Amino acid sequence: MAEDFGLVYDEYVTRIYRFISLKVPSQEIAEDLCSEVFVRALDEFKRTEVENAQAFLYQIARHIIADHYRQNAHYEVVSLEETSEIIDTVDSVFNQAALASEMDQVKQALISIRDEYQDLIIWRYLDELSIPEIAQITEKSEGNVRVGIHRALGAIKEKLLESPINSHADPVFLKK
Repeated sequence: MAEDFGLVYDEYVTRIYRFISLKVPSQEIAEDLCSEVFVRALDEFKRTEVENAQAFLYQIARHIIADHYRQNAHYEVVSLEETSEIIDTVDSVFNQAALASEMDQVKQALISIRDEYQDLIIWRYLDELSIPEIAQITEKSEGNVRVGIHRALGAIKEKLLESPINSHADPVFLKK
């Protein structure tokens, strides 16, 4: 049992961590929540046989992220990285422009869309999961997953085009 779980951990820890880190404000929180996912998963692996470890781990991660935001809704966590960025922007408007990057814009757009859409984008394009795998995780039909991904991409495109930096330009990666 422990050997099997060790293999599952090795195979999915990076994906689960990346999924969580895109949904929480700091690396420290992402590490803590990722650890919690695998602690809960180990408990379940001891009790029952898990048929699809990937779907099971993502479902736990989604619940842990939701629990985290429910428990911490009364205050905002600011990471040291964000603090240094704030200090830099106070120093100079030019520094702020220099710190802005395309990936930051994409991450902000991703954060600003519905959680369900965020999950679909992360699973499909970052974790490179197939439509059937995502359907199993979400417990939806493959058709619903495809429609959700299409809508999620549209929502991100809309957010990116609303961005003040992109208001005069049409990003190349959004053209069909």
